[in-house]
Amino acid sequence: MNDTASKSLRISLVDDDASVRSAISRLLRAHNFICKAYDSAESALADADFASVDCLVLDVQLSGMNGFALRDRLRQSGKTTPCLFITAGTENDSVEWKLAIGNSPCLGKPFGESQLVDAIDGLLNDRNHAPEQ
Repeated sequence: MNDTASKSLRISLVDDDASVRSAISRLLRAHNFICKAYDSAESALADADFASVDCLVLDVQLSGMNGFALRDRLRQSGKTTPCLFITAGTENDSVEWKLAIGNSPCLGKPFGESQLVDAIDGLLNDRNHAPEQ
């Protein structure tokens, strides 16, 4: 088990596919993360605790507000919670995609258990080793 996963870190997951939400939630809990899942960006934003977590896992292609817009809304309100994007899309070679994703990591669905946990660990380790601003 990874160092970060052993600390019961909190993750918010936003995916509009119930089966994906359930599978990822179970997987994260199996790795000792505390996971709260949302079915839309709007339902996530309605929860005051949504972004007060260690990491966000956001589906890019949500009905309603997409994952990029959700991240941007959080950034505009001063939240800097690390984001991992997940997508079933194939648009990730476009210029628009590269501009939208910025420095955030993204996993294409389907992805493996270790890919997800390693990506989250990487985000959390980067955050923990970032210089103070």
